[in-house]
Amino acid sequence: MMQTTITIILLSLIGFIAGLLIFLASKFLPKEDESLGETVRIKEFLPGADCGACGHPGCFAYAQAVTKDKQVFAKTPCPTLAQDKEGMKKLETYLGLKSEAKIGKKAVVHCTGQSETLADYRGIETCKAASQLASGFKECPYACLGLGDCVAVCPTGAISINPERKVAVVDWETCIGCGLCVEACSQGLTELVPANMPQYLGCNYQAARDIPGRKRCPDGCIHCKICVKVSQNGEVTWDETKDLPHFDPEKCLPAHAAIEKCPRQIIKKTATYKEPSAISISAVSKSKPLR
Repeated sequence: MMQTTITIILLSLIGFIAGLLIFLASKFLPKEDESLGETVRIKEFLPGADCGACGHPGCFAYAQAVTKDKQVFAKTPCPTLAQDKEGMKKLETYLGLKSEAKIGKKAVVHCTGQSETLADYRGIETCKAASQLASGFKECPYACLGLGDCVAVCPTGAISINPERKVAVVDWETCIGCGLCVEACSQGLTELVPANMPQYLGCNYQAARDIPGRKRCPDGCIHCKICVKVSQNGEVTWDETKDLPHFDPEKCLPAHAAIEKCPRQIIKKTATYKEPSAISISAVSKSKPLR
């Protein structure tokens, strides 16, 4: 009887001590970070590819960054890289934010690579480094330097450097419009345009910001505005800030006459451009005489 009583007392004492330890642990030990649960919830919306293209080691690290600062989601290309409209829409709703990344865009490079070089460049092999020296080593201060900063950040391998002209070239089919190349280009030559944009300007020479001693390449825009004059439906307008032709991304109208009449042939066709009939080109060209 006495042994049974002692056993009960010992078990009760052990239980009391264990309960006391649990109480003290919950009272004084650090509690689980509430942000961890939020990180796990955000990660459920992500593709789980752990590609690292967003600038973070993986989706969990990206989710942690979004937990700390929701603007990370608004500015990084994950929504575009995932190409998951439904999933990203759910995450936008959950976070109460709209992502700046847009699905359905393509990158274009406003340069044809025809500019001659001023001197051999032997510095750090990046466009960012080379552009620090008098806006680069090309005659045109707005030319593509061809050192591949955009190639290095492209997650799909859609950008390559033309070996002859040393200019960045975008594969229209492979490009997903993430915008990483736009941020990487120190010359400001890459731009995201709607995937149904029929053409773009293959030049970025801004006469309003001319640099003495430098000149445009043989293909460079000469700012004659012929492209605007032959445009019947506003397919080409003039950007007064850059002093260059502009194609409205809201309209995405084909500029058939402008492409035909451009004296430098610098308006380049995209993969979505559809050739008009010879009759329609002639009609457009003659309907509005140049002045």
